[in-house]
Amino acid sequence: MSGNELFSHKVKAEAASAVTGKKRCDACLTGMLLFSREMSAGGVLLQTENRNTRDLFIRLVNHIAGDGAVTVSKTDRRAKPPLYSMSVRGKDGLKMLFESLDISVGSEERSISMIKPPSEKYFGAFAAGVFLSCGSVVTPEKGYHLEFVVPTERLCRELCEMFSERLEIEGRIIARKRASVLYFKESEHIEDILTLIGAPKSSLELMNVKIYRDIRNRVNRATNCDTANCGRQNRSALRQIDAINKIKASEGGLSKLPDELAELAKLRLRNPEMSLSELCSLFEPPLSRSGVNHRFMRIEQIAKETEE
Repeated sequence: MSGNELFSHKVKAEAASAVTGKKRCDACLTGMLLFSREMSAGGVLLQTENRNTRDLFIRLVNHIAGDGAVTVSKTDRRAKPPLYSMSVRGKDGLKMLFESLDISVGSEERSISMIKPPSEKYFGAFAAGVFLSCGSVVTPEKGYHLEFVVPTERLCRELCEMFSERLEIEGRIIARKRASVLYFKESEHIEDILTLIGAPKSSLELMNVKIYRDIRNRVNRATNCDTANCGRQNRSALRQIDAINKIKASEGGLSKLPDELAELAKLRLRNPEMSLSELCSLFEPPLSRSGVNHRFMRIEQIAKETEE
């Protein structure tokens, strides 16, 4: 598995383990069914690479429709995890399933209106079912991206509206092949969704990676800034020493400089590596940076006039 698949697998395992109690199980299964690849009066088809999703779906459906209600097939794929296809085709099993969950299946396009909207208390379990059915999340080491690959555009828009109303977070929708994709890029939004669906440990892992990345970026910026400052400091020191040496090599040497400039010139020659601030502290009383900088400007001007 790639890093992304491993993190998504971890999130789904955590979310699936949090689905307990009849009402949460029903809300979760409703989300899984509604957002499965196929759902109609003729049958249900849910496909997944995730064994936790597979096992939970089979358990929840069989609990309502009886053992053997779900038919499972496995497709091995090169360089990818196997794909599990779970279908429910028996009329009796489908009728028990839809009636038990209060799902109205007709000829109209699939939509949220086919189900009884989940209450605030069980919205997290419903969202967990949706994520287990069609969601995935990128490992935080590679960035921030959580998405739902939804079978119809209408259902995708309605899911986006549900997150906007329930969590006050806005996702974006794009078309991908024959599906519509709702995705989130803000780390805070992804953290909220992971916590909502019963994966708080994964949410915390994302937060920790973000904190580490922010600290690393700040350190890098500070290091780059220090490097740039050191570069400027070294260039200034070399320019000052060059000016002092020109005066020193001319007739009269440093003796022709005013006392305050001659003192600074000698200090610079003895301490070529010191910063301006460090040179300031060598005077008694200490001078200001602007004062020392002004003196060096006068020295450089004298060196230019000497050279001319």
